[in-house]
Amino acid sequence: MAQPEYVSLEKFKALEKVVESQQLYNTHYQLASLASIVILMQLGFTFLEVGSVRVQFTKAILTKNMVDMILSALMYFALGFGFAYSDGSSTGGFIGTENFFLLSTGNSSDISNSAAGWLYQWSYCATATTIVGGAIAERTQLAAYGIYSVISGSILYPVVTHWVWATTGWASMANPQSLIAPVLDDAGGIAVHAYGGIFALVACWFVGPRQHRLDEKGKLVKDLPRQNQSFIVFGMFILWFSWYAFNAAPAVMSSGTPGSDEALIGVIAAYTTVCAAASGTAYLVLAAILYKKIPDPGDLSNGILAGLISSTSGCSVIRPYFGIVIGSIGGVVVLASSKLLRKLGIDDVVDAVPVHLACGVWSAISAPFFAETTINTDPTSKFKYKTCGIFTGCDEGWKYLGSNLLVTFLTLLYVSVLLVITCLVLRSFGLLRIDVESEVKGVDVAEFDGLAYINEIHCETQANVEGNTISSV
Repeated sequence: MAQPEYVSLEKFKALEKVVESQQLYNTHYQLASLASIVILMQLGFTFLEVGSVRVQFTKAILTKNMVDMILSALMYFALGFGFAYSDGSSTGGFIGTENFFLLSTGNSSDISNSAAGWLYQWSYCATATTIVGGAIAERTQLAAYGIYSVISGSILYPVVTHWVWATTGWASMANPQSLIAPVLDDAGGIAVHAYGGIFALVACWFVGPRQHRLDEKGKLVKDLPRQNQSFIVFGMFILWFSWYAFNAAPAVMSSGTPGSDEALIGVIAAYTTVCAAASGTAYLVLAAILYKKIPDPGDLSNGILAGLISSTSGCSVIRPYFGIVIGSIGGVVVLASSKLLRKLGIDDVVDAVPVHLACGVWSAISAPFFAETTINTDPTSKFKYKTCGIFTGCDEGWKYLGSNLLVTFLTLLYVSVLLVITCLVLRSFGLLRIDVESEVKGVDVAEFDGLAYINEIHCETQANVEGNTISSV
């Protein structure tokens, strides 16, 4: 009988290093791949925004989306990533202080401070940054868009994410010594969507409504035409597709071990789908009852997006069946907040404020109610629970709800204060709003070399805008 061959300790350790190296490669590759899908959301936003503006502003909104990407990438590379994550260093849990320009990427096994980690985090930064652009379309200068992208990528968004996600953040679940019960914000209901929504609200208020939208009493009296609802729906489906990576990537980031979250990622995908479907259904039914007609495809698209955003804060710790409740309420929230925005006379071209701000806040509120209750196994943590759900038996649920509400409020306050200052400076230098002539003709005609489309229908539009009339195409 042949004797078994034993592997020496040295060979075993060498094999172990090979396996660890392969796992590390797989994790980096998986994270970079998910980040690439999240970046694809920019295509979805672009289609949605182009479909929502009038034809004579097409080139302007396309350029705006490219400016968002290039400036946010440069600023997040130079400053933002260091302020957000900083390789473990922090000033009082408020802001990071190291790893600018990726000069200190840390140990290659530290996913959060790796180049792949930077790409992943920037993909979320780009998403948060682009939200404001559609809201203030058709009347805002390109310079203002550029400055918004610079401050968002460099200081505004990074500080908020340091609080919420960094291992040294004062409210982060990743920090066992956080000052308060850890905030539950898996994929950015607070850090991305409430952030982007309040950015859009303040900017809309400062830039004011488009020409001919308000009557003498300050009420919105006319819906200006959208150029292509097919683009809006196509953009929504791209966003829906990308949302599976958007909600799943934090699970990979937090585990750092490929294969360990296969079942969890499936649950996240199911929960995301149920939220979107429930929200779209609730919006369709409620809008049909209230308005006695089927809502436009562009409006129903926002109803579906409302569910996707409602899913974000607790996407890794909420069972899919709760998505029916969370998504349905999200559909009601977006419809009600859209009506309120109109009554307040605030002109939001794509309804970014109802979709992102209102539903982002709802996501932050809902997560502590429906999250699975899990005991904290980290011996260094001062908190009993890792996640805590009021409806799932957690005896400290209100403490965790309080944390989410506090961080949401401080995020809205912080962004509002700095953005108000920014808008006042832009206005004082004449860099905020385009002139009336450019708004009436269209920026594509006034500042570019003509309209984006050349065909019989749009040639008629060209004549209209050159004749200083608002096109209805």
